[in-house]
Amino acid sequence: MSETILVAIDGSDHAWKALDLAAEIAKNRSARLFIVHVVPYEPMPESLRAFARAENMPVEEEEARFHYARIVGDELTRVAEDRARKAGAGEVVARAAEGRPADQILAQADAEGASMILMGSRGLSDAKALLLGSVSHKVANRATCTCIAVK
Repeated sequence: MSETILVAIDGSDHAWKALDLAAEIAKNRSARLFIVHVVPYEPMPESLRAFARAENMPVEEEEARFHYARIVGDELTRVAEDRARKAGAGEVVARAAEGRPADQILAQADAEGASMILMGSRGLSDAKALLLGSVSHKVANRATCTCIAVK
């Protein structure tokens, strides 16, 4: 089995740069490129759903927002896959996943046997990252393989 390089994308400028670098590395090393986009989602606990129904709050709106984010994520991975192939990467696989971004990126890297993870140094949620820590920081601290944060 050939080497696998994972690149996480979120549509940010830094993520596109990470994808371009990952495609170049995959091409030069004849490695498999695995592209992942994580749709952040945590199901609403039943207790909150019950409260929302009791207060006549639209629970469906949150579900619709997630559904739309998943559609956008699927398209984002398709575009990223095409871009990587055009850049000369040989074997390219792209997938959208759901959950906490750092957790899913690490889980996908482990499942795919990735020897390297590339991602943008800052994604689309800079303000939130300042308070909670960036996804790239969390991944770099917990990963067991080489991590590259691209600016």
